[in-house]
Amino acid sequence: MIWIALVAVVFVAGGSWLVAKTVQTRVIVFALGVASVATYWFVGHPDMSDHPLDARLAAAEKLVRTEPDKVDTRTAIAVVESKIRERPEDPTGYVIVGRMYESMAQNAQMQGAQLMQAGDQTGASKQAGIMQDSLQKAEDAFRDALRRDGSNVEVISDLADLRFKSTGDVDPETTQLYQIAFKAQPEHFRLGYLAGIGLWKEGKKDEAQALWDDIEKRAPAGGPERQMFAALRQMFGIDPPTTP
Repeated sequence: MIWIALVAVVFVAGGSWLVAKTVQTRVIVFALGVASVATYWFVGHPDMSDHPLDARLAAAEKLVRTEPDKVDTRTAIAVVESKIRERPEDPTGYVIVGRMYESMAQNAQMQGAQLMQAGDQTGASKQAGIMQDSLQKAEDAFRDALRRDGSNVEVISDLADLRFKSTGDVDPETTQLYQIAFKAQPEHFRLGYLAGIGLWKEGKKDEAQALWDDIEKRAPAGGPERQMFAALRQMFGIDPPTTP
């Protein structure tokens, strides 16, 4: 502890000599620095525990249990992350965090659109930054969950959807995720449609068409799946846009 204080004093003395231009100013800066070191000597220490953080987390956890409507998303994420540190190999916490960050991204997108309509470009840009940061953190959380349980089909589907929503595209990795999810859940036609979109974009048109033909046989004639699929085909240029 003594050597830390001595090093601090040396740095304060050197800093005051370099920054200040007059002797009087150097003396004032040096005195303030020494006072700060002295305060730290009596009040703090390098190995001080994080009891204030523990107390805040405990209070937040209690609020989550008793009054969840009053808990903001960031506080809820902090509570879940504290549980992750206790059980780092359990994928459940990572999934919850990923979905909460995805929710934050959706909220930021809506707020950004509202601010843009109101003419507040600065506020809209800030929300766009929050959205992108939240999407990246959501993807990281889903990947952390899959590293601990690679067979979790729901998380595979969540990650594929997140990547599609983030980029507006179905790249090869996203295609592979959709294929895995659809193989495990063949009744979820949307997953198969999007897997086919990715295959078509990769030039595997026969494989994509075979996949779509199988879905077309099983999808209900009046269901929303066919309309969604038609919109996706137009979105990616597979079919020409319909004329009014």
